[in-house]
Amino acid sequence: IEMGGLVGRVTYEGDLTEYLPLLALGELIHVGKGTVFGNGQYQIL
Repeated sequence: IEMGGLVGRVTYEGDLTEYLPLLALGELIHVGKGTVFGNGQYQIL
């Protein structure tokens, strides 16, 4: 199965307090259409 996607890093600045609960949830459950194949993982540092 061929799948496209992105690999890399991104940095956000500013007050992200409002979004942290959603970002933390996404870190646990992964995001995107390829999650059943192990894709969609990200890590908050």
